[in-house]
Amino acid sequence: MAPAITVLPVADGPKLKEIMKTNAESGNKLLVLEFTAPWSEPCNYMRNVLDGNPKGGGLANELQDYADFYELDITKFRQFAQRMTVEALPTFLLLKQGYKILGRVVGVDKEELRRSIKEHKDKPAGGGLEKVNSEEDIDKPLSLFSSPYAFLRARLRSFF
Repeated sequence: MAPAITVLPVADGPKLKEIMKTNAESGNKLLVLEFTAPWSEPCNYMRNVLDGNPKGGGLANELQDYADFYELDITKFRQFAQRMTVEALPTFLLLKQGYKILGRVVGVDKEELRRSIKEHKDKPAGGGLEKVNSEEDIDKPLSLFSSPYAFLRARLRSFF
């Protein structure tokens, strides 16, 4: 019997870049990044939905053929979250080929997350909403001058 699949926490930026690179090289599975916080009740609820009770019986296990699930603590990935315009928790980014964002799900709607993953599982990465630049978006610190620009860029992106 195969081991049950759960959401894996990501420790830091270099580990996230490694995960994204591996996903880009391996092909067609979605990469689901969940922005979360330990103090957030909605995040704790979704952790139970994804991992299941008992552990391994949740949505991550059910959709393991389509997606790999990773958890990003907002306190460790604050700048990356700002660059990806995470405005509420939990926020799920659906990436393909490691760097192309195909979808975004915000909140605790299990069925919406399932539907979005199934909808995007076979889509080509070329039609993504935006692309993550792992060197800039994950590592480069926000400065006083780049922060307003990042905010404006994110706002403009939402209109187009």
